[in-house]
Order: sequence, then structure tokens, then C-alpha cells
Amino acid sequence: MAERRLGEFEIIDMFRGRGGHRHDWVQHGIGDDCAVLDLGGERSLLVTTDLMVERVHYLRDAITPWQLGWKAMAVNISDIAAMGGTPRAAFAAAALQPGVDAAFLEGLRDGMLACADRYGVDLLGGDTSRAPQDGVLCLTLLGTAPRDRVLLRSGARPGDVAFLGGPVGLSAAGLWLLTQGAEQAGRLDPAHRDRLVKAHLEPQPQVELGLWLAERGLVTSMMDVSDGVLQDLGHICRASGVGALVAGEALPVDRALVQAGAIGCCEQPWRFALSGGEDYVLLFTAPADHQDALVAGARHELGIELIPFAWIEPEPGLRLFGADGIHSARPRGWDHFG
Repeated sequence: MAERRLGEFEIIDMFRGRGGHRHDWVQHGIGDDCAVLDLGGERSLLVTTDLMVERVHYLRDAITPWQLGWKAMAVNISDIAAMGGTPRAAFAAAALQPGVDAAFLEGLRDGMLACADRYGVDLLGGDTSRAPQDGVLCLTLLGTAPRDRVLLRSGARPGDVAFLGGPVGLSAAGLWLLTQGAEQAGRLDPAHRDRLVKAHLEPQPQVELGLWLAERGLVTSMMDVSDGVLQDLGHICRASGVGALVAGEALPVDRALVQAGAIGCCEQPWRFALSGGEDYVLLFTAPADHQDALVAGARHELGIELIPFAWIEPEPGLRLFGADGIHSARPRGWDHFG
């Protein structure tokens, strides 16, 4: 039998497809940003875990220990935000190379705790081990949400509009500057350069927006953008049994990304924005007749500019709307095994 290589999401599906749950307090398991556990009372428990692997998720020479600690905490907190929840507690496990120095560990600790403090999270425990080669940092986050307001990926309906909680593509451009575009970086406006690099190294999870959306009861599905907009919108569409028409060239693109494109980061910034990952902004759907109220409310109450960028359709699949018409689109984005 010929060997078949599996992609990241096929591997996840292999584990998800093993049947139902043994315990009736499991509300939702594999397939969303968090598992959702009903432990009694009015609130559900949210649980998520995420890895940071050296030379896969970060390059030691391109990130400070403080930034590594912040990012490891932030990407997990973002999963709680994606369910409309409040982050509560963290557990950290680290595999460290022999001889790691105290200054590195102090920076790592301080970055993790700075992010934890910003979002009201207690660091309660974890584990350590020796790494034979590359470092590994794994965090598990616990959060809570009202039982009737947990936001899943599976509720999008035809007629909904898909929104982004902010600009996308900035983190991917920041990674390009750190790894391939170092020589060109001097041609960027310093404020734009710093914005792009910070987007990659110090993501800001949108906890406040997630809570605000959950409280209004209008959102039909939600997740955060970690693997790329098209990839993640595809996850929502598959979970909901729908498709989407994406704005494509009409997608608003941040000026910093446009300038990065002009110095060689990408030929078409809007395409880059749709396929770049690790932005950790929220991607959600809501009925079209609430679009104006959501946009105005988020601007007025949170100072956040929501970006409507796609329309949910009954037919499965993604389609891009551009100057030359409408074309089918593959849900491009990050896949660890792709």
C-alpha cells in the first residue's frame, strides 16, 4: 500500500472521528478553538492548549525571551476569546535545552506573566523537561463563559456576513521582515516596520471584543485567525455546512502591509492578507441586518473597526469576488504538514 501523507487538519479529523464522548458534561470536544465542559451552574469551562516549537513557531535569534513568553500566552488566550470567554488560568510546560541560562528563563517568565496580568490570568503550574535539541513551550488555558453564550464555529447561516476584528496580513509581513526582508526593512516607514514586527512577535488577543460580541447574542459563529483568513473561514464553512463569497480585491488592507508589499513582501497585499496567518484577530459571522449596528457599536464602545469581508452562501466552498469576476478559491493558509 502506498504511503499517504496527511495534512494537519486530516490528522485532527482522525482523532475527532473516534466517536462520541464518554462523559455527559462534555458539551463540545475536538473541532473548535476550545473544548467546552459543563460542570454545573450557569457557566461553562473552556479548555485549550497550544505549542510553540523552536524553528517551527519561532527563531531564537528573531525573538526575545520576553516576546516568546508573551506570544505563547497570547495565542492561547486568543482561543478563549474566540469562544466569547474570559481567560482565567494557565499551565505551562517547557522542554529546555541543557545549559539554558537564567537570563533567558527570567525573560520568558516575565513575558508570560506580563501577558497573563494584562488579561487577568493566573499561572498555576506546569512541567519542565530537558530538550535534546529544540526548545518547546506548551501552554494550557482555562476560561469560562455563560453556558448559553459559548460561540462555536458551526452556526454560520446563509445570509450572514463574515467580519474580521481588525486588519490581517500584518503578522505574516512582520515574519517576512524578520526572516527574508531584513535588507529591505530600512526602506519602510519606521512606524510601519515596528507595527508589522510587533504584530508577529507580540499579538494582542481580542478578549474584550469576544466578550462584547457574546453579550449581544448576534454572532452565529466565531474563531480567531491563526492559520490564515481563507483557511479559517473555510473551517467555519465546513463546520456550518455552508460556503462563502469573499470580497477579494475589495478587502481593506492596512497601509503598513501595502508599503511592505511595495518593497518586495508580496505582489498583491490583499491576497497576502487573506492567506497570511497568526493575526489573532477574531473572525465571526452575524446576520446581515445587524451589520451596521455591530460596526457602529464596536467603533463607539471599543474603538475597534470591524471589517465586513465575506457573505455566507448555501453552497459549500469559497469564492473570491474580484475585478475580473467571481472565481472559486482554495482555503489557503498554514498547515504544519502541508
